[in-house]
Amino acid sequence: MTPASIEDAAASLSLGEATVRRNIVSTLAGNFAFSGSQWLITVAIARLGSMAMVGQYALGLAVCVPIFSFTGLQMRAVQATDCTGAYRFEDYLTVRLAGTACALVAVIAVAWLMPWRRDTVLVVLAVACARAVDSFSDVLYGLFQLRDRLDLIARAMSIRALGGLMALAVSMAVFHSAAAAVTALAAVWLAALLIYERPIALRMGGERHAATPWAAVATTCCRLAVLCLPLAFVLLLLSASTSLPRVMLERHAGEQSLGVFAAVATMSGAIGLLYSALGQTALPRLARMFASDREQFRTAIGRMMLFSAVVGLAMLAGAWCWGVRLVTMVYGRQSAVTAELVTGLVAIGVLGNTSSLLGAGLTASRRFRSQLVAALMILLITAVAGACLIPGWGARGAMYASLAGACFQMVAYGYLCWQRT
Repeated sequence: MTPASIEDAAASLSLGEATVRRNIVSTLAGNFAFSGSQWLITVAIARLGSMAMVGQYALGLAVCVPIFSFTGLQMRAVQATDCTGAYRFEDYLTVRLAGTACALVAVIAVAWLMPWRRDTVLVVLAVACARAVDSFSDVLYGLFQLRDRLDLIARAMSIRALGGLMALAVSMAVFHSAAAAVTALAAVWLAALLIYERPIALRMGGERHAATPWAAVATTCCRLAVLCLPLAFVLLLLSASTSLPRVMLERHAGEQSLGVFAAVATMSGAIGLLYSALGQTALPRLARMFASDREQFRTAIGRMMLFSAVVGLAMLAGAWCWGVRLVTMVYGRQSAVTAELVTGLVAIGVLGNTSSLLGAGLTASRRFRSQLVAALMILLITAVAGACLIPGWGARGAMYASLAGACFQMVAYGYLCWQRT
């Protein structure tokens, strides 16, 4: 698709043009709704089921998220910035279809090889179905973002968040099965994809293309996949660093312990919305600063670090003083936690979010290969620490293993940011 055809397609859309301010507000609202629903899903499973079921759900995420993150190839970022029309929407969709199929096969293979109980396997497969639907929504969101319609993404995410949460809660109350609840969630997400998101994408599709020979399609899709591969490896390694301690914890301490760990970690991740909004807003400005004024670039990074330090210290103080009480109030007395565990998991969230701000600086300065090396070291440190600590310490060991990886990530990203400037 040529730039002119992109403009024609956008002009033909009768939905109106969103302003920059509206896009920012819409993005915050959509992310807040969807992230909030993910936390409430954990609460619903814990309240209507058990912490063991939360552990099954967390195990499903620990298995599926790294696999789908890698096969997703970080393609939405590439798609949303393809203003010259180097690749057609059909190319992105074809690559995503192939990647999602590979991800499903990989999850099925893992579920077949692992010595899990039948109900645990069903939960993992249900989570895989939900992630598969989400992957197709993501490629449509890339098209919406390219057309500067972030408000449509926010609406779609809000519909999925509310509908999916309601379906999961009702299914959980009726069937008392985490597998049935997550399957209902996936079904609602699929309905939103087909009924709301797909028609909008068809209206944005622009011109119709003549049939392309299969060999040409395969060549184009392979070229697109290679383009996306480096960032996909970074995301895979970082996702694996998060998931590995949870998989090890389930193996050594069981689903109940993993459920408590995941429930507290989900709560501590809520502050990431603020960091994410700051990073996304700052990214283009950081790129311009890096190209024109390195001193201004360093000043901007320093201010973001100051912001992170203030927010982080407040979060840590709140977690130490009121964390246990809050977790017990939300999840019930079955979530036996200590102030040490809650504060440690909040610290992991703060360090990870601080690293995401530094990662925006690395991306602005085009340090892609360095991020890959750092991500590999983070995974290695987390794996070694987990192997040493989790068998004897359980959830505390998983927390300290994740904390070690998060500390290294922040130090490494900070060093790489300042080294280039």
